[in-house]
Amino acid sequence: MYQGNLAQCAAYAVFLLTLYQFSRRNLLLTEDFLMKKILSLSFILLLTACQQTPNTTANTETTNQAQAVNAALTKPHVEPEVNIPESIKRPEDYADVWQRIRSQLTIEVPDNEAVAKWREYYLSHPNFMVTISQRAEPFLYYIVEEIEKRNMPLELALLPIVESAYLPYGVSSMSAAGLWQFMPVSAKRFNIEQNWWYDGRRDIVESTRGALDYFEFFHDTFDEDWLNAVAAFNSGEGRVGRAIRKNERANLATDFWSLNLPEETTHFVPKLLAIADILKNAEALNYSFTPIENKPALAIFELEEQLDLSLAAEWANVELAEIYQLNPGLNRWATAPDSNYQLLLPVAATNTFKENLSRTDKKDWLRWQRYQVKAGDSLGKIGALHNIDVAALKKLNDLSSDMIRIGQELAVPVTDYKAYPLALAKLNGSQVTHKVKRGDTLWDISRKYKVKVHDIVRWNNLPSDGFLKLEQKLKIIL
Repeated sequence: MYQGNLAQCAAYAVFLLTLYQFSRRNLLLTEDFLMKKILSLSFILLLTACQQTPNTTANTETTNQAQAVNAALTKPHVEPEVNIPESIKRPEDYADVWQRIRSQLTIEVPDNEAVAKWREYYLSHPNFMVTISQRAEPFLYYIVEEIEKRNMPLELALLPIVESAYLPYGVSSMSAAGLWQFMPVSAKRFNIEQNWWYDGRRDIVESTRGALDYFEFFHDTFDEDWLNAVAAFNSGEGRVGRAIRKNERANLATDFWSLNLPEETTHFVPKLLAIADILKNAEALNYSFTPIENKPALAIFELEEQLDLSLAAEWANVELAEIYQLNPGLNRWATAPDSNYQLLLPVAATNTFKENLSRTDKKDWLRWQRYQVKAGDSLGKIGALHNIDVAALKKLNDLSSDMIRIGQELAVPVTDYKAYPLALAKLNGSQVTHKVKRGDTLWDISRKYKVKVHDIVRWNNLPSDGFLKLEQKLKIIL
């Protein structure tokens, strides 16, 4: 058995500690377990030996060494913090999505009056980006990932700030809709579906796919010039193309800054570049972007059958309003019949929803009640009452015509909730367009949208007599 003075005991202990740390770093799990057993036995033998050591007066050096050994033996193991240099960071290494975007900004921002004007505007409204971060939080990570997959400039992730202020229910006076503000014709061109049940222009997944397809097309069309591609996204490829050809005939430059484009477009591109420049130089400008975690906020579930959204909310254990907020493309109380749908849910709800969905027969994904036909009823009237289109009502009840009889029983959906898109649009402070129909009055319109008559007059610069024209488009701010 080993016997020696205190200094020798301490030295032996240091050796054993070093051996133990080496085993943790270099041995397999089973070997590590065995080493721990050997070391435990060795320490017992060490303590026994040291207890038999003659009682001598230790000098200061020996005492400090023993205290250091004791501290080393009792201190918990802490992995060193790894600081990755900015130059070799991968996109997923960042804690914040805004930082992830900042690290990949590539479009040159010119030092000109147009950009400076909008830079000053945004810098003078610091709360604007706070609001944008709140709205973008569920969607920004997904959009950034989709842009990166296509090796496109990350500046495009900032474009919904300019287009819609990241309001998925936003509708322009020209009837453009969604985060990316697709017009109906453009949406159709890039296979974004629109029907009674669903408007893909507002759908996060489909509108982002369509927007990036659009940008790739414009980028190829305009000699890989991203600024001209962004301009075309705003004003159309025809208008940008004509401006380019006009400059070519006059032997003038064809970059964005040299083109004669509509005023809205001449502001559109500088707005985007100003935001990108502020993000890139946020620290120097003392401008804060509220952090958004650099990890998925949404999970996508592929649904092959129609699903009642109130059931989806119940199975995911989330509020119904949140289902609509994450799936703004849905117009009704359920996903569309005879159509696949990509349902977005919070990541935290993934397991709960998946378990409940798997336990339920697909025929029970909808909730129905019986309705008895009364005098004066029609399929259109019943459909409007229960928020279902006539075609779906006929299919559900196996009807070959629009004929129904008094006393006949029909299956209709249970719609015991009010969280429809219009209510959510009001929640998000969106804008909608009302087209004046025969018989419309300002009073009727104000009651429909629950706004004040004088606000409708003010928003649309209407004459004092409040006269409305048939088919006139009115801006309504909800």
